[in-house]
Amino acid sequence: MKLFSPYQRSFWVRNILLVLVIIALIGTAYKLARSYQKTVLLGQAKAHFEAQNLVLAEAAFSHADAIQAIRTEDEPWSQLLLRLGTVRHELESLALNARLAMEQNEADQTLAAYQNYHSLQQQAQRENEQVAAFFQQIAQNLAIENQFGMYYQQAMKEAKDQVQASLDQKKYRDQTFIHTLATIPDEYYGGKEKKQNELEALFLQYERNKLRDLAQAGTFAEVVGSLANSHGLYEKEGFPTEWLVSLLERYAKEEINQTIREQDLAEFVNRAKTYREQKSILPSRSDVLALIDRQIETLFQQADQFVRSNRFEKALGLYQELSRLEDTSARLTELEKRWIAYDPSRLLQAQFPDKTLDTLMTGVDHWGAQVYAIGWDESDGVLYMAALDEDGAAVKLEQALSLNRKSAIFSLSDTLSSEESPIITVEAAGKERSYAYLGLVPDLSRKMFVKRWELEADGWEAIQPDQILVKNPVGEGEREIARFSLEKSGLVYKEKWADYLVDAEHQDEQDQDQQEQTGEQDKESTQTEEEQQTDPNDEKPADIPALRTYDVYAGPGDTYAIIGQVVEAGYRVLAKENGWQQIDFDGTQGWIRTSVEP
Repeated sequence: MKLFSPYQRSFWVRNILLVLVIIALIGTAYKLARSYQKTVLLGQAKAHFEAQNLVLAEAAFSHADAIQAIRTEDEPWSQLLLRLGTVRHELESLALNARLAMEQNEADQTLAAYQNYHSLQQQAQRENEQVAAFFQQIAQNLAIENQFGMYYQQAMKEAKDQVQASLDQKKYRDQTFIHTLATIPDEYYGGKEKKQNELEALFLQYERNKLRDLAQAGTFAEVVGSLANSHGLYEKEGFPTEWLVSLLERYAKEEINQTIREQDLAEFVNRAKTYREQKSILPSRSDVLALIDRQIETLFQQADQFVRSNRFEKALGLYQELSRLEDTSARLTELEKRWIAYDPSRLLQAQFPDKTLDTLMTGVDHWGAQVYAIGWDESDGVLYMAALDEDGAAVKLEQALSLNRKSAIFSLSDTLSSEESPIITVEAAGKERSYAYLGLVPDLSRKMFVKRWELEADGWEAIQPDQILVKNPVGEGEREIARFSLEKSGLVYKEKWADYLVDAEHQDEQDQDQQEQTGEQDKESTQTEEEQQTDPNDEKPADIPALRTYDVYAGPGDTYAIIGQVVEAGYRVLAKENGWQQIDFDGTQGWIRTSVEP
Protein backbone atom coordinates (compact mmCIF):
# COMPACT_ATOMS: atom_id res chain seq x y z
CA MET A 1 0.00 0.00 0.00
CA LYS A 2 1.50 3.43 -0.98
CA LEU A 3 1.61 6.14 1.69
CA PHE A 4 1.73 9.11 -0.68
CA SER A 5 0.36 9.54 -4.16
CA PRO A 6 2.47 11.14 -6.93
CA TYR A 7 0.48 14.32 -6.61
CA GLN A 8 1.10 14.57 -2.89
CA ARG A 9 4.86 14.00 -3.32
CA SER A 10 5.13 16.77 -5.95
CA PHE A 11 3.15 19.10 -3.68
CA TRP A 12 5.56 18.62 -0.78
CA VAL A 13 8.63 19.07 -2.97
CA ARG A 14 7.20 22.29 -4.41
CA ASN A 15 6.53 23.67 -0.90
CA ILE A 16 10.00 22.80 0.39
CA LEU A 17 11.64 24.51 -2.54
CA LEU A 18 9.45 27.53 -1.97
CA VAL A 19 10.55 27.73 1.68
CA LEU A 20 14.20 27.48 0.71
CA VAL A 21 13.78 30.28 -1.81
CA ILE A 22 12.13 32.46 0.83
CA ILE A 23 14.95 31.77 3.31
CA ALA A 24 17.57 32.62 0.69
CA LEU A 25 15.75 35.87 -0.10
CA ILE A 26 15.61 36.78 3.59
CA GLY A 27 19.33 36.03 4.04
CA THR A 28 20.22 38.10 1.04
CA ALA A 29 18.08 40.94 2.26
CA TYR A 30 19.72 40.76 5.75
CA LYS A 31 23.19 40.71 4.26
CA LEU A 32 22.35 43.64 2.05
CA ALA A 33 21.00 45.53 5.03
CA ARG A 34 24.07 44.76 7.18
CA SER A 35 26.33 45.65 4.31
CA TYR A 36 24.54 48.92 3.95
CA GLN A 37 24.79 49.53 7.70
CA LYS A 38 28.50 48.77 7.68
CA THR A 39 29.01 51.07 4.71
CA VAL A 40 27.18 53.85 6.52
CA LEU A 41 29.22 53.29 9.74
CA LEU A 42 32.48 53.27 7.84
CA GLY A 43 31.42 56.47 6.16
CA GLN A 44 30.69 58.00 9.54
CA ALA A 45 34.00 56.78 10.89
CA LYS A 46 35.86 58.31 7.98
CA ALA A 47 33.99 61.58 8.37
CA HIS A 48 34.75 61.76 12.11
CA PHE A 49 38.37 60.84 11.47
CA GLU A 50 38.77 63.59 8.92
CA ALA A 51 37.15 65.96 11.45
CA GLN A 52 39.82 64.83 14.03
CA ASN A 53 37.13 63.45 16.36
CA LEU A 54 38.95 60.22 17.12
CA VAL A 55 36.61 59.04 19.89
CA LEU A 56 33.53 59.08 17.59
CA ALA A 57 35.56 57.77 14.65
CA GLU A 58 36.80 54.80 16.73
CA ALA A 59 33.29 54.11 18.06
CA ALA A 60 31.76 54.06 14.56
CA PHE A 61 34.60 52.01 13.14
CA SER A 62 34.35 49.54 16.04
CA HIS A 63 30.65 48.97 15.30
CA ALA A 64 31.35 48.62 11.58
CA ASP A 65 34.22 46.19 12.21
CA ALA A 66 31.91 43.98 14.27
CA ILE A 67 29.69 43.45 11.15
CA GLN A 68 31.09 40.48 9.25
CA ALA A 69 28.45 40.49 6.44
CA ILE A 70 30.87 41.92 3.94
CA ARG A 71 34.56 42.57 3.75
CA THR A 72 35.87 46.00 2.84
CA GLU A 73 39.21 47.05 1.57
CA ASP A 74 41.44 48.40 4.34
CA GLU A 75 42.40 52.05 4.16
CA PRO A 76 45.30 53.82 5.95
CA TRP A 77 42.99 55.49 8.46
CA SER A 78 41.31 52.15 9.34
CA GLN A 79 44.58 50.71 10.74
CA LEU A 80 44.86 53.62 13.17
CA LEU A 81 41.26 53.15 14.27
CA LEU A 82 41.95 49.46 14.91
CA ARG A 83 44.84 50.48 17.21
CA LEU A 84 42.62 53.00 18.98
CA GLY A 85 40.09 50.25 19.57
CA THR A 86 42.76 48.21 21.34
CA VAL A 87 43.66 51.20 23.53
CA ARG A 88 40.01 51.70 24.48
CA HIS A 89 39.53 48.04 25.39
CA GLU A 90 42.67 48.10 27.58
CA LEU A 91 41.54 51.22 29.40
CA GLU A 92 38.03 49.88 29.98
CA SER A 93 39.43 46.64 31.41
CA LEU A 94 41.92 48.56 33.57
CA ALA A 95 39.20 50.88 34.90
CA LEU A 96 37.06 47.88 35.88
CA ASN A 97 39.93 46.11 37.70
CA ALA A 98 40.96 49.31 39.48
CA ARG A 99 37.42 49.95 40.69
CA LEU A 100 37.09 46.43 42.08
CA ALA A 101 40.46 46.72 43.89
CA MET A 102 39.51 50.07 45.39
CA GLU A 103 36.13 48.79 46.56
CA GLN A 104 37.83 45.85 48.29
CA ASN A 105 40.58 48.15 49.66
CA GLU A 106 43.32 46.03 48.07
CA ALA A 107 46.33 48.36 48.21
CA ASP A 108 48.65 46.13 46.18
CA GLN A 109 46.12 45.48 43.39
CA THR A 110 45.22 49.15 43.25
CA LEU A 111 48.87 50.10 42.95
CA ALA A 112 49.34 47.50 40.20
CA ALA A 113 46.41 49.02 38.28
CA TYR A 114 47.84 52.50 38.80
CA GLN A 115 51.26 51.43 37.52
CA ASN A 116 49.67 49.62 34.56
CA TYR A 117 47.70 52.76 33.70
CA HIS A 118 50.84 54.90 33.57
CA SER A 119 52.66 52.22 31.60
CA LEU A 120 49.89 52.27 28.95
CA GLN A 121 49.93 56.06 28.98
CA GLN A 122 53.66 56.20 28.34
CA GLN A 123 53.34 53.63 25.57
CA ALA A 124 50.61 55.70 23.88
CA GLN A 125 52.70 58.85 24.12
CA ARG A 126 55.64 57.11 22.48
CA GLU A 127 53.52 56.03 19.47
CA ASN A 128 52.14 59.30 18.08
CA GLU A 129 50.09 62.33 19.01
CA GLN A 130 46.81 60.86 17.76
CA VAL A 131 47.08 57.73 19.95
CA ALA A 132 48.20 59.84 22.94
CA ALA A 133 45.29 62.26 22.52
CA PHE A 134 42.81 59.40 22.12
CA PHE A 135 44.21 57.68 25.25
CA GLN A 136 43.75 60.86 27.29
CA GLN A 137 40.18 61.37 26.03
CA ILE A 138 39.14 57.80 26.87
CA ALA A 139 40.82 58.03 30.32
CA GLN A 140 38.89 61.21 31.04
CA ASN A 141 35.63 59.64 29.91
CA LEU A 142 36.26 56.71 32.25
CA ALA A 143 37.40 59.07 35.09
CA ILE A 144 40.37 56.79 35.82
CA GLU A 145 42.69 59.44 37.25
CA ASN A 146 39.91 60.93 39.36
CA GLN A 147 39.19 57.54 40.87
CA PHE A 148 42.84 56.97 41.70
CA GLY A 149 43.13 60.44 43.23
CA MET A 150 40.10 60.03 45.47
CA TYR A 151 41.19 56.58 46.58
CA TYR A 152 44.76 57.57 47.49
CA GLN A 153 43.74 60.76 49.29
CA GLN A 154 41.33 58.76 51.42
CA ALA A 155 43.92 56.00 52.01
CA MET A 156 46.52 58.56 53.13
CA LYS A 157 44.10 60.18 55.57
CA GLU A 158 43.04 56.84 57.07
CA ALA A 159 46.67 55.67 57.43
CA LYS A 160 47.73 58.85 59.22
CA ASP A 161 44.68 58.63 61.45
CA GLN A 162 45.75 55.07 62.31
CA VAL A 163 49.22 56.31 63.28
CA GLN A 164 47.74 58.90 65.62
CA ALA A 165 45.27 56.41 67.10
CA SER A 166 48.11 53.99 67.89
CA LEU A 167 50.03 56.74 69.69
CA ASP A 168 46.95 57.92 71.60
CA GLN A 169 45.91 54.42 72.67
CA LYS A 170 49.50 53.17 73.11
CA LYS A 171 48.70 50.09 71.08
CA TYR A 172 51.25 49.19 68.44
CA ARG A 173 50.32 45.77 67.11
CA ASP A 174 48.61 46.93 63.91
CA GLN A 175 51.18 48.62 61.66
CA THR A 176 49.49 48.09 58.30
CA PHE A 177 49.65 51.87 57.78
CA ILE A 178 53.33 51.46 56.85
CA HIS A 179 52.43 49.40 53.77
CA THR A 180 49.47 51.63 52.94
CA LEU A 181 51.54 54.82 52.98
CA ALA A 182 54.32 53.12 51.05
CA THR A 183 51.97 52.05 48.23
CA ILE A 184 50.62 55.57 47.67
CA PRO A 185 52.43 56.87 44.56
CA ASP A 186 55.05 59.62 44.89
CA GLU A 187 52.97 62.21 43.03
CA TYR A 188 50.42 62.36 45.86
CA TYR A 189 53.19 63.55 48.16
CA GLY A 190 54.58 66.03 45.67
CA GLY A 191 57.42 63.85 44.43
CA LYS A 192 59.75 61.07 45.56
CA GLU A 193 61.99 63.22 47.78
CA LYS A 194 59.06 64.89 49.54
CA LYS A 195 57.43 61.51 50.09
CA GLN A 196 60.59 60.14 51.69
CA ASN A 197 61.05 63.17 53.95
CA GLU A 198 57.41 63.27 55.04
CA LEU A 199 57.17 59.58 55.83
CA GLU A 200 60.55 59.46 57.58
CA ALA A 201 59.47 62.30 59.89
CA LEU A 202 56.13 60.58 60.53
CA PHE A 203 57.69 57.18 61.21
CA LEU A 204 60.43 58.65 63.41
CA GLN A 205 57.86 60.35 65.63
CA TYR A 206 55.83 57.15 65.78
CA GLU A 207 58.81 54.91 66.66
CA ARG A 208 60.13 57.32 69.31
CA ASN A 209 56.79 57.42 71.08
CA LYS A 210 56.37 53.67 70.72
CA LEU A 211 59.85 53.06 72.18
CA ARG A 212 59.11 55.31 75.14
CA ASP A 213 55.80 53.59 75.90
CA LEU A 214 57.08 50.04 75.44
CA ALA A 215 60.20 50.71 77.52
CA GLN A 216 57.99 51.75 80.43
CA ALA A 217 55.60 48.80 80.28
CA GLY A 218 57.41 46.01 78.40
CA THR A 219 60.50 43.85 78.71
CA PHE A 220 63.77 44.35 76.90
CA ALA A 221 62.96 41.45 74.56
CA GLU A 222 59.54 42.91 73.73
CA VAL A 223 60.98 46.34 72.93
CA VAL A 224 63.81 44.97 70.78
CA GLY A 225 61.44 42.57 69.03
CA SER A 226 58.98 45.36 68.23
CA LEU A 227 61.67 47.63 66.78
CA ALA A 228 63.14 44.74 64.80
CA ASN A 229 59.69 43.95 63.40
CA SER A 230 59.24 47.60 62.36
CA HIS A 231 62.69 47.51 60.75
CA GLY A 232 61.58 44.56 58.62
CA LEU A 233 58.42 46.38 57.54
CA TYR A 234 60.28 49.56 56.58
CA GLU A 235 63.00 47.64 54.77
CA LYS A 236 60.40 45.63 52.85
CA GLU A 237 58.85 48.88 51.61
CA GLY A 238 62.24 50.24 50.59
CA PHE A 239 62.49 52.96 53.28
CA PRO A 240 65.91 53.84 54.79
CA THR A 241 66.22 52.40 58.32
CA GLU A 242 69.44 53.95 59.68
CA TRP A 243 67.44 56.22 61.97
CA LEU A 244 65.56 53.25 63.43
CA VAL A 245 68.77 51.30 64.04
CA SER A 246 70.18 54.36 65.86
CA LEU A 247 67.12 54.38 68.14
CA LEU A 248 67.59 50.67 68.82
CA GLU A 249 71.30 51.05 69.57
CA ARG A 250 70.79 53.92 72.02
CA TYR A 251 68.05 52.06 73.87
CA ALA A 252 69.93 48.75 74.05
CA LYS A 253 73.19 50.36 75.17
CA GLU A 254 71.53 52.00 78.18
CA GLU A 255 69.61 48.86 79.13
CA ILE A 256 72.63 46.53 78.90
CA ASN A 257 74.86 49.01 80.72
CA GLN A 258 72.32 49.01 83.53
CA THR A 259 72.70 45.24 84.02
CA ILE A 260 76.49 45.68 84.07
CA ARG A 261 76.32 48.43 86.70
CA GLU A 262 73.95 46.36 88.83
CA GLN A 263 76.07 43.20 88.26
CA ASP A 264 72.90 41.34 87.24
CA LEU A 265 74.54 38.50 85.34
CA ALA A 266 71.38 36.56 84.45
CA GLU A 267 69.65 39.63 83.01
CA PHE A 268 72.80 40.70 81.17
CA VAL A 269 72.96 37.29 79.48
CA ASN A 270 69.25 37.45 78.61
CA ARG A 271 69.54 40.89 77.04
CA ALA A 272 72.83 40.14 75.29
CA LYS A 273 71.37 36.97 73.78
CA THR A 274 68.23 38.81 72.66
CA TYR A 275 70.22 41.61 71.06
CA ARG A 276 72.67 39.30 69.31
CA GLU A 277 69.71 37.60 67.63
CA GLN A 278 69.11 40.89 65.77
CA LYS A 279 72.68 40.98 64.44
CA SER A 280 71.50 40.87 60.81
CA ILE A 281 69.89 44.32 61.08
CA LEU A 282 72.68 45.95 63.11
CA PRO A 283 75.65 47.88 61.71
CA SER A 284 78.92 46.00 61.28
CA ARG A 285 80.47 48.15 64.01
CA SER A 286 77.62 48.07 66.50
CA ASP A 287 78.55 49.82 69.75
CA VAL A 288 76.21 47.57 71.70
CA LEU A 289 77.64 44.34 70.28
CA ALA A 290 81.13 45.65 71.11
CA LEU A 291 79.96 46.43 74.66
CA ILE A 292 78.57 42.92 75.01
CA ASP A 293 81.82 41.36 73.77
CA ARG A 294 83.88 43.43 76.22
CA GLN A 295 81.68 42.46 79.16
CA ILE A 296 81.78 38.79 78.19
CA GLU A 297 85.57 38.94 78.08
CA THR A 298 85.59 40.62 81.52
CA LEU A 299 83.33 37.92 82.92
CA PHE A 300 85.54 35.20 81.48
CA GLN A 301 88.55 36.83 83.11
CA GLN A 302 86.67 36.92 86.39
CA ALA A 303 85.69 33.25 86.05
CA ASP A 304 89.28 32.31 85.18
CA GLN A 305 90.43 34.16 88.29
CA PHE A 306 87.95 32.18 90.36
CA VAL A 307 89.42 28.96 88.94
CA ARG A 308 92.98 30.02 89.75
CA SER A 309 91.95 30.86 93.31
CA ASN A 310 90.09 27.53 93.67
CA ARG A 311 86.65 29.16 93.94
CA PHE A 312 85.25 26.61 91.57
CA GLU A 313 81.54 26.96 92.31
CA LYS A 314 81.64 30.67 91.48
CA ALA A 315 83.54 29.93 88.28
CA LEU A 316 81.07 27.16 87.35
CA GLY A 317 78.12 29.51 87.83
CA LEU A 318 79.73 32.11 85.55
CA TYR A 319 80.62 29.58 82.86
CA GLN A 320 77.14 28.07 82.90
CA GLU A 321 75.50 31.47 82.45
CA LEU A 322 77.95 32.51 79.73
CA SER A 323 77.42 29.22 77.89
CA ARG A 324 74.19 30.76 76.55
CA LEU A 325 76.35 33.32 74.72
CA GLU A 326 79.64 31.57 74.01
CA ASP A 327 81.03 28.05 73.73
CA THR A 328 82.38 27.33 77.22
CA SER A 329 82.94 23.59 76.78
CA ALA A 330 86.74 23.88 76.79
CA ARG A 331 86.71 26.09 79.88
CA LEU A 332 84.27 23.78 81.67
CA THR A 333 86.50 20.80 80.89
CA GLU A 334 89.53 22.60 82.30
CA LEU A 335 87.49 23.67 85.33
CA GLU A 336 86.50 20.08 86.05
CA LYS A 337 90.12 18.94 85.78
CA ARG A 338 91.36 21.56 88.19
CA TRP A 339 88.43 21.08 90.54
CA ILE A 340 88.93 17.33 90.66
CA ALA A 341 92.68 17.74 91.17
CA TYR A 342 91.95 20.15 94.03
CA ASP A 343 89.06 18.13 95.47
CA PRO A 344 88.79 14.57 94.11
CA SER A 345 85.50 14.08 95.97
CA ARG A 346 84.05 16.07 93.08
CA LEU A 347 84.31 12.81 91.14
CA LEU A 348 81.88 11.11 93.51
CA GLN A 349 79.36 13.92 93.15
CA ALA A 350 79.61 13.76 89.36
CA GLN A 351 79.38 9.96 89.03
CA PHE A 352 76.80 9.38 91.78
CA PRO A 353 74.69 12.56 91.77
CA ASP A 354 71.71 10.89 93.47
CA LYS A 355 73.79 9.69 96.44
CA THR A 356 74.80 11.49 99.62
CA LEU A 357 78.14 9.88 100.42
CA ASP A 358 80.71 10.21 103.16
CA THR A 359 84.06 10.68 101.44
CA LEU A 360 86.49 8.15 102.90
CA MET A 361 89.67 8.81 100.97
CA THR A 362 91.00 10.60 97.91
CA GLY A 363 94.31 10.43 96.12
CA VAL A 364 96.29 10.07 92.92
CA ASP A 365 98.33 7.45 91.07
CA HIS A 366 96.83 4.35 92.66
CA TRP A 367 95.41 1.32 90.83
CA GLY A 368 96.10 2.97 87.46
CA ALA A 369 93.97 5.99 88.33
CA GLN A 370 95.18 9.52 87.74
CA VAL A 371 92.93 10.64 90.58
CA TYR A 372 90.29 8.86 92.66
CA ALA A 373 87.74 9.29 95.43
CA ILE A 374 86.09 6.61 97.58
CA GLY A 375 82.84 7.09 99.46
CA TRP A 376 80.59 5.11 101.78
CA ASP A 377 76.82 5.03 102.07
CA GLU A 378 76.08 3.66 105.51
CA SER A 379 72.34 3.52 104.83
CA ASP A 380 72.63 0.86 102.12
CA GLY A 381 76.05 -0.56 103.01
CA VAL A 382 77.58 0.14 99.60
CA LEU A 383 81.15 1.27 98.90
CA TYR A 384 81.44 3.65 95.94
CA MET A 385 84.47 4.77 93.96
CA ALA A 386 84.96 7.23 91.12
CA ALA A 387 88.24 7.68 89.25
CA LEU A 388 89.90 8.96 86.12
CA ASP A 389 91.84 6.20 84.39
CA GLU A 390 95.15 6.61 82.60
CA ASP A 391 93.36 7.98 79.52
CA GLY A 392 91.40 10.51 81.59
CA ALA A 393 88.10 8.64 81.20
CA ALA A 394 85.73 8.60 84.16
CA VAL A 395 85.20 5.18 85.79
CA LYS A 396 82.84 4.30 88.63
CA LEU A 397 82.72 1.23 90.87
CA GLU A 398 80.37 0.10 93.61
CA GLN A 399 80.35 -2.83 95.99
CA ALA A 400 77.80 -3.91 98.58
CA LEU A 401 79.53 -5.01 101.82
CA SER A 402 77.99 -7.54 104.22
CA LEU A 403 79.44 -5.90 107.36
CA ASN A 404 78.16 -4.18 110.45
CA ARG A 405 77.61 -0.84 108.70
CA LYS A 406 77.60 1.42 111.72
CA SER A 407 80.94 0.13 113.02
CA ALA A 408 82.77 0.00 109.66
CA ILE A 409 86.14 1.76 109.53
CA PHE A 410 88.01 2.16 106.25
CA SER A 411 91.73 2.65 105.78
CA LEU A 412 94.42 2.35 103.16
CA SER A 413 97.19 -0.06 104.08
CA ASP A 414 100.67 1.49 103.93
CA THR A 415 102.45 -1.86 104.13
CA LEU A 416 100.37 -4.48 102.38
CA SER A 417 100.70 -4.98 98.64
CA SER A 418 102.49 -2.25 96.62
CA GLU A 419 102.56 1.51 96.79
CA GLU A 420 100.87 1.73 93.37
CA SER A 421 98.16 -0.80 94.30
CA PRO A 422 97.50 -0.63 98.05
CA ILE A 423 94.72 -2.60 99.71
CA ILE A 424 91.62 -0.88 101.06
CA THR A 425 91.04 -2.40 104.51
CA VAL A 426 87.61 -2.44 106.12
CA GLU A 427 87.26 -3.12 109.84
CA ALA A 428 83.89 -3.74 111.51
CA ALA A 429 82.45 -5.47 114.55
CA GLY A 430 82.71 -9.25 114.19
CA LYS A 431 80.30 -12.03 115.07
CA GLU A 432 82.70 -14.68 116.44
CA ARG A 433 85.61 -12.38 117.18
CA SER A 434 86.04 -8.76 118.10
CA TYR A 435 86.47 -7.68 114.52
CA ALA A 436 85.66 -8.65 110.96
CA TYR A 437 88.21 -7.63 108.33
CA LEU A 438 87.95 -7.25 104.56
CA GLY A 439 90.65 -6.32 102.04
CA LEU A 440 89.62 -4.85 98.66
CA VAL A 441 91.51 -3.67 95.57
CA PRO A 442 89.79 -1.63 92.83
CA ASP A 443 90.07 -3.04 89.31
CA LEU A 444 89.36 -0.11 86.95
CA SER A 445 89.49 -2.19 83.78
CA ARG A 446 86.69 -4.47 85.03
CA LYS A 447 84.96 -1.65 86.96
CA MET A 448 84.70 -3.68 90.14
CA PHE A 449 86.27 -4.20 93.56
CA VAL A 450 88.34 -7.40 93.90
CA LYS A 451 88.29 -9.05 97.32
CA ARG A 452 91.88 -9.94 98.38
CA TRP A 453 91.16 -11.33 101.83
CA GLU A 454 88.45 -11.66 104.50
CA LEU A 455 88.59 -12.94 108.09
CA GLU A 456 87.43 -12.48 111.68
CA ALA A 457 89.99 -12.02 114.45
CA ASP A 458 90.86 -9.99 117.51
CA GLY A 459 93.38 -7.92 115.56
CA TRP A 460 96.03 -7.95 112.88
CA GLU A 461 99.26 -6.24 111.81
CA ALA A 462 101.11 -6.10 108.48
CA ILE A 463 104.80 -6.92 108.79
CA GLN A 464 105.67 -7.10 105.08
CA PRO A 465 103.88 -6.30 101.80
CA ASP A 466 102.69 -9.91 101.69
CA GLN A 467 102.81 -10.96 105.34
CA ILE A 468 100.45 -10.24 108.26
CA LEU A 469 100.13 -11.37 111.85
CA VAL A 470 96.60 -12.17 112.98
CA LYS A 471 95.40 -12.44 116.58
CA ASN A 472 93.15 -15.41 117.24
CA PRO A 473 91.61 -15.76 113.76
CA VAL A 474 88.55 -17.88 113.14
CA GLY A 475 89.68 -21.20 111.65
CA GLU A 476 93.37 -21.91 111.12
CA GLY A 477 95.54 -20.12 113.67
CA GLU A 478 92.81 -19.99 116.29
CA ARG A 479 94.19 -19.01 119.76
CA GLU A 480 97.43 -18.02 118.08
CA ILE A 481 99.15 -14.98 116.82
CA ALA A 482 99.36 -16.53 113.38
CA ARG A 483 101.41 -15.54 110.36
CA PHE A 484 99.53 -15.43 107.08
CA SER A 485 100.84 -14.91 103.57
CA LEU A 486 98.89 -12.72 101.13
CA GLU A 487 98.74 -14.61 97.84
CA LYS A 488 96.60 -14.39 94.69
CA SER A 489 94.02 -16.74 96.20
CA GLY A 490 93.86 -14.69 99.41
CA LEU A 491 95.36 -15.17 102.90
CA VAL A 492 97.17 -18.48 103.40
CA TYR A 493 98.06 -19.70 106.90
CA LYS A 494 101.80 -20.24 107.31
CA GLU A 495 102.69 -20.77 110.95
CA LYS A 496 102.08 -19.88 114.55
CA TRP A 497 104.01 -16.78 115.42
CA ALA A 498 103.21 -16.88 119.12
CA ASP A 499 100.61 -18.02 121.58
CA TYR A 500 97.63 -15.74 121.97
CA LEU A 501 97.33 -15.25 125.76
CA VAL A 502 94.35 -13.79 127.53
CA ASP A 503 96.60 -11.79 129.86
CA ALA A 504 98.37 -10.37 126.89
CA GLU A 505 95.04 -9.45 125.43
CA HIS A 506 94.06 -7.69 128.67
CA GLN A 507 97.42 -5.93 128.72
CA ASP A 508 96.84 -4.77 125.18
CA GLU A 509 93.44 -3.47 126.15
CA GLN A 510 94.94 -1.65 129.14
CA ASP A 511 97.64 -0.19 126.93
CA GLN A 512 95.01 0.93 124.48
CA ASP A 513 92.92 2.51 127.27
CA GLN A 514 96.03 4.28 128.61
CA GLN A 515 96.82 5.58 125.13
CA GLU A 516 93.25 6.84 124.74
CA GLN A 517 93.46 8.58 128.15
CA THR A 518 96.81 10.10 127.22
CA GLY A 519 95.32 11.25 123.92
CA GLU A 520 92.39 12.88 125.72
CA GLN A 521 94.78 14.66 128.09
CA ASP A 522 96.88 15.89 125.18
CA LYS A 523 93.72 17.06 123.41
CA GLU A 524 92.54 18.96 126.51
CA SER A 525 96.00 20.48 126.89
CA THR A 526 95.95 21.56 123.26
CA GLN A 527 92.48 23.06 123.63
CA THR A 528 93.60 24.94 126.74
CA GLU A 529 96.58 26.36 124.87
CA GLU A 530 94.35 27.37 121.96
CA GLU A 531 91.91 29.05 124.31
CA GLN A 532 94.79 30.98 125.89
CA GLN A 533 95.91 32.25 122.49
CA THR A 534 94.53 35.60 121.50
CA ASP A 535 93.99 37.27 118.17
CA PRO A 536 97.08 39.34 117.20
CA ASN A 537 94.78 42.22 116.34
CA ASP A 538 93.42 42.12 119.91
CA GLU A 539 96.95 42.79 121.21
CA LYS A 540 97.34 45.93 119.10
CA PRO A 541 97.10 49.26 120.89
CA ALA A 542 93.77 51.00 120.50
CA ASP A 543 95.30 53.73 118.36
CA ILE A 544 96.37 51.28 115.61
CA PRO A 545 93.40 50.84 113.18
CA ALA A 546 92.62 47.49 111.56
CA LEU A 547 93.78 46.99 107.98
CA ARG A 548 91.31 48.26 105.36
CA THR A 549 90.16 46.23 102.35
CA TYR A 550 89.46 47.49 98.84
CA ASP A 551 87.37 46.05 95.98
CA VAL A 552 89.36 44.81 92.99
CA TYR A 553 87.71 45.31 89.57
CA ALA A 554 88.34 43.39 86.34
CA GLY A 555 88.98 46.69 84.49
CA PRO A 556 89.50 50.42 85.09
CA GLY A 557 85.93 51.44 85.88
CA ASP A 558 82.86 50.83 88.04
CA THR A 559 81.10 49.06 85.15
CA TYR A 560 83.57 46.17 85.35
CA ALA A 561 82.87 43.21 87.61
CA ILE A 562 84.39 42.96 91.10
CA ILE A 563 86.75 39.98 91.11
CA GLY A 564 87.95 40.11 94.72
CA GLN A 565 89.45 42.29 97.45
CA VAL A 566 92.91 43.29 98.66
CA VAL A 567 94.01 44.56 102.05
CA GLU A 568 95.74 47.85 102.61
CA ALA A 569 99.42 47.75 101.58
CA GLY A 570 98.98 44.15 100.43
CA TYR A 571 99.45 44.63 96.70
CA ARG A 572 101.91 45.79 94.03
CA VAL A 573 101.00 48.60 91.60
CA LEU A 574 101.76 47.81 87.95
CA ALA A 575 100.40 50.89 86.17
CA LYS A 576 98.06 53.87 86.51
CA GLU A 577 95.32 54.95 84.11
CA ASN A 578 92.52 57.55 84.30
CA GLY A 579 92.17 57.55 88.08
CA TRP A 580 92.74 53.80 88.49
CA GLN A 581 95.70 51.63 89.50
CA GLN A 582 96.51 48.30 87.87
CA ILE A 583 97.79 45.83 90.49
CA ASP A 584 99.12 42.28 90.62
CA PHE A 585 96.23 40.18 91.93
CA ASP A 586 96.87 36.46 92.49
CA GLY A 587 98.93 36.13 89.34
CA THR A 588 96.64 38.20 87.14
CA GLN A 589 95.77 41.88 86.81
CA GLY A 590 93.09 43.79 88.70
CA TRP A 591 92.19 47.46 89.14
CA ILE A 592 91.57 49.66 92.22
CA ARG A 593 90.95 53.39 92.55
CA THR A 594 93.97 55.71 92.63
CA SER A 595 92.70 57.19 95.88
CA VAL A 596 94.00 53.96 97.41
CA GLU A 597 97.69 54.44 98.19
CA PRO A 598 99.95 51.40 98.38
